[in-house]
Amino acid sequence: MSALYYLIKSDMKQIYRDPMLLISLVGPFLLILFVRFMIPFAVVEYDLSAYNELLASFFILLIPLIVGIMAGFMMLDERDESMIDFFAVTPLRKQGYLCYRLLLPGVLTVLYGVLYLEWASPVSLSVSATSLVIPLIAMGAPIISLCLVAMAANKIEGLALSKGVGLLVFIPIVIYFVPGPLHFVGGILPTFWAAKLFFVEASNLSVVLLIGCLGVLINVLCILFLTKRFLRKTD
Repeated sequence: MSALYYLIKSDMKQIYRDPMLLISLVGPFLLILFVRFMIPFAVVEYDLSAYNELLASFFILLIPLIVGIMAGFMMLDERDESMIDFFAVTPLRKQGYLCYRLLLPGVLTVLYGVLYLEWASPVSLSVSATSLVIPLIAMGAPIISLCLVAMAANKIEGLALSKGVGLLVFIPIVIYFVPGPLHFVGGILPTFWAAKLFFVEASNLSVVLLIGCLGVLINVLCILFLTKRFLRKTD
């Protein structure tokens, strides 16, 4: 318990000292404000109503990206300072540390995601689609965090890698512009499935559930693969 308290206290200090982390923490809320008040104006002014699903899915994918990168950089800092080795010998252990680190961005993404869908999204989803989009984006944040810490050797490499990971949010463009079944090639990417739910007819419940379940499976497999890679890298 004391190790967990130390971890939470360390997080608060890190966020307070590092303007980048602080901006990342409040960034999704600023994004939601932008979508709520600016996108409706742009849609009317430039006749973008045909792109509502594209816009809605693109902006919601930015939420786990921002939160996941923030958590990933914190993990890279702790690995560089050998803090992960410290937590490994406490009652928290490495598995407990990893659970905390993955749970935190997931919970933040859920909170921001619900606010976005209920208050700011240009598209209203059905209850079934919403109940699937939220867990999918919640898993997206830990995937991005794990991707940074499992693939990058240090924070500089992590910064470069984060730019490549950021390309995942452009998957709605593939869904929108690539015709028919061809865009399902993008299904190997975990962000595809949450975005795809914005383009499915709400009345087609079976398709919504199928896409949601496939998305959960792909995201869980990504988390398991990256977790094993992270644990091997920190042994």
